[in-house]
Amino acid sequence: MFRVCFIGHYNLKHYDEGVRNVGFHLAEEMSNRHEVLKLDIKDMLKISRTVKKFNPEIIHYILSPTLIGLISAKFFSALNPSAKSVISAPNPGYFPMGNWMSLFRPDLVLVQSRQSEMMFKSMGYKTKFLPNGVDIEKFVPVSESVKKRLRDKYNVDRDKFVVLHVGSIEKGRNLKVLKRVQEHGCQVIVVGSTTTNAEEKICRELKRSGCLVWIEYFRNIEEIYALSDAYIFPVNNRFSCIEMPLSILEAMSCNLPVISTRFGALPRIFHEGGGLFYLESEEDIIRTIELINSCDIEVNTRRKVLPYSWENVAKRLETIYCDLMNEEIQ
Repeated sequence: MFRVCFIGHYNLKHYDEGVRNVGFHLAEEMSNRHEVLKLDIKDMLKISRTVKKFNPEIIHYILSPTLIGLISAKFFSALNPSAKSVISAPNPGYFPMGNWMSLFRPDLVLVQSRQSEMMFKSMGYKTKFLPNGVDIEKFVPVSESVKKRLRDKYNVDRDKFVVLHVGSIEKGRNLKVLKRVQEHGCQVIVVGSTTTNAEEKICRELKRSGCLVWIEYFRNIEEIYALSDAYIFPVNNRFSCIEMPLSILEAMSCNLPVISTRFGALPRIFHEGGGLFYLESEEDIIRTIELINSCDIEVNTRRKVLPYSWENVAKRLETIYCDLMNEEIQ
């Protein structure tokens, strides 16, 4: 059993943003096996006092590795120099570069995409691959009767082909393509994050085209996946999402067909097929939706994602911790 201190964003009412969601689930799952302390990065004074008292063997930072984040990690690690320092980098798009970054090098960086892995290694950082996970008990396939009942509950047309997107509503996520999907006769639903500010112009354009735009926290977000027929992820800006998008894992766990760009770590982890489609161009979207709607494909996206339950991810992390404590990281 390890004593692990997780430092991230933990004083939150809702966890509907990628990095924070990852931090929440990792800490929760690891607490079933180890002695875990969760601290919020904003509580600087509390961290300074509590980390030293807790005397962790591992300090694990769940932060976008910005310069401020790296400096903070180095400072708190200095309070307990015997502890190994680990940084999860689910969205390292804004990571600062330069030889001077070796000053803030932790013992290990957990990466997802090959691009990020190469970037950190080029600066002499030790890396290990750790995917994100999904709650496979919460996000499950449902019957057609349940789907119809859920559509009635949320006032969604029973007869429409419903295409879902979940995440921040911002320019970098390429959401304008959803207007074309709506205009093709589908019903697009966009569930926006309450943690980040939605761009009003994009919201207006989506609503004007007929898309349903819901900017609210759904405690039972699995119901929105369940009432949908397909999930779409058109994001191509690497700064706009974590490298293994949780919404895609959740959609796959519900066994929805998924249409996605080759974003971040996805091609590294999932091969195309079985209901997972990678976009080569925006023109592929409508053709793929028509193919899905024709019912001529077998969808097995849930089978693809089952190895990435949060329980399995925590077991991988446990092995990484063991190797790190034994100094076996290569």
